[in-house]
Amino acid sequence: MKKYKIYLLSFSILAVILGGCAPKKTNTAIDVNNMDLSVKPGDDFFRYVNGNYLKTLEIPDDKTSYNVFNILRENADRDINNILKEVSNIEGAEKGSAAQQISDFYYTGMNIEEINKVGIKALDKEFKMIDDIETLGQFQDMVAYMHLNGLDPFFGGSVMQDLADNTKLKYYLGQSGTGLPDVEYYYKEDDRSKEIRTEYVKYISKMLGFTGEDGPQASKWAKTIMRIETFMAKNAKTRLEMRNIPGLYNLMSIDSVQTLIPDFDMERYFSKISDQDFGDLVVTDPKYFSALGNLMAQNKLEDLKIYLKWNLLNRSANFLSDAIVNQRFQFYAAFLSGSKQIQDRWKRVTQMTNAMMGEQLGQLYVEKHFPPSSKEKMSALVANLKVALKHRLETLTWMSEETRASALEKLANMRVKIGYPDKWDDYTALVIERDSYLENVRRVSYFETQKNLKKFNEPIDPDEWPMTPQTVNAGYSPLKNDITFPAGILQPPYFNPDADDAVNYGAIGVVIGHEMTHGFDDQGRNFNKDGVMTNWWTEEDSKEFTERAQLLIDQYGAFKVNEEVNIDGHLSLGENIADFGGLTISLEAYHNSMEGKNTPADIDGFNHMQRFFISYGQIWRGKIREKALIRKVKEDVHPWGEYRVNGAPFNVPEFYETFDINPKDELYRTIEQRPVIW
Repeated sequence: MKKYKIYLLSFSILAVILGGCAPKKTNTAIDVNNMDLSVKPGDDFFRYVNGNYLKTLEIPDDKTSYNVFNILRENADRDINNILKEVSNIEGAEKGSAAQQISDFYYTGMNIEEINKVGIKALDKEFKMIDDIETLGQFQDMVAYMHLNGLDPFFGGSVMQDLADNTKLKYYLGQSGTGLPDVEYYYKEDDRSKEIRTEYVKYISKMLGFTGEDGPQASKWAKTIMRIETFMAKNAKTRLEMRNIPGLYNLMSIDSVQTLIPDFDMERYFSKISDQDFGDLVVTDPKYFSALGNLMAQNKLEDLKIYLKWNLLNRSANFLSDAIVNQRFQFYAAFLSGSKQIQDRWKRVTQMTNAMMGEQLGQLYVEKHFPPSSKEKMSALVANLKVALKHRLETLTWMSEETRASALEKLANMRVKIGYPDKWDDYTALVIERDSYLENVRRVSYFETQKNLKKFNEPIDPDEWPMTPQTVNAGYSPLKNDITFPAGILQPPYFNPDADDAVNYGAIGVVIGHEMTHGFDDQGRNFNKDGVMTNWWTEEDSKEFTERAQLLIDQYGAFKVNEEVNIDGHLSLGENIADFGGLTISLEAYHNSMEGKNTPADIDGFNHMQRFFISYGQIWRGKIREKALIRKVKEDVHPWGEYRVNGAPFNVPEFYETFDINPKDELYRTIEQRPVIW
């Protein structure tokens, strides 16, 4: 089950130490046939590195994009599916064991005949609970029930570390409950947003048809749902506003929250959620809760019940019959992102089993795919990158001694989690049966919610992992000041044990440096060495940082997706700072590793410095459908790979020297346009 985090910066990573015996040189680490040498590096470095590869690459019909990340996740899916099959063959697995839970969950997901037979009736019990609501109190109880079971009407909540004092925990309340993937789709007036709104209303109406409502009634309800969600969206924070971490920290008593939403009894709600006293709450957007107060006062109970039914249906759709699943696919994947075909069922059920039963699967995954030696090698490489970042911080000319001292302390305190946790959570109390896919999803959601709530009065576990070992991803946590590298990402092309050092530093070294510098980007800089949200910067240093970061905002904001859409340099700022920082730090680490050694011989006609940058360029190779790219620009802090490859290197002086980039080249940036941050 995914753990709710208010802040998680993700990046593809894997690792192995490059020291010790020199790696064996090979021509396969960089395939020259993938490159298009007719393209000038300074005009389009992305296609210079990947052009011929892109000419023959086809996006699979069940994908909206296809890149290295997708390929690694496909590999992980196959590995996990093999584990699922092995576990499913175990006879007489003990109740509550990982084998029993995993095999029974997977069985119910793959039992499509039973799922299709039951159809929409799988929701009958919960639909009746909503139909039976006659008072506001019963309505509030239903909202609490849905929140406990992984559904998200109106708002959401979770126990997390206190941003102001990370030795304590707080209960956070935040916006939630809209069906479109970005709140701005509800009110922006560009042609695509208008089209999305029109199709969303049609989609709601079609989905409501599965409940037995006739066309006119379903259409009427769809308009009611759209009106309610639009009101919520217009009063919610945008994705960019959600990046203002200090702005999310609004400490309020439950009585104060009650004044914002007077028709929703917060005391009654929390009594249904937990028997604990959470004390003061953190409300990420008081304005939104005030708007919810108006929404509930101005709408009839019957309309609010219609919205609850829709939230229940839409959030449960992927666990219901093929007809319902396919209808959801047509809107969210085909229309919104351009996907041509739904994934095979085994892939979808494998991914959901992994998402819901991740820790149990993780224990089996690391036994097969992550030897203990890799953990040691990764630790050493991270230490090498820390040395390089430390030197950069020590020699920055724009940073004052006061801020520098705090930055160095933060780096020294940065902890590293590699491969898998040292201890595993206990899931023996989780009940999984062979009766219903949907019911098993509910059981896991309820179990994880209770697990989160019970943490409130327990000591904070600094070793808790934010993701499972088989996850193809990595992240930095500002509250814990740690970086996490799961076992699932530890594979080529990010690291190739047979490649030369330049290739590995250009891939893995860069991305490890990327994660480290997230601790000092536009969001990470708000937290000190202990993970406490506080301003440890002098006023002049903050001004310097902001001015330098603005150069990246301008650079990426100039990249055009089409005639109407540009990259959002503000939304993607943290990732762009980290890409640039990762390149800078890894390049220095690579130079450090070369001290006392002879200059490596050219390979395939490229010198070692060229291979460093080519390696960085090749880890982002891939294609994306236009609709998916437009969504990514609006919804994701991570730019598409093309912009990462044509962005960060053009701020690195050594890149210009290595490829003889000159003012006539299209992507050339003057010295004044290139920021110096780390």
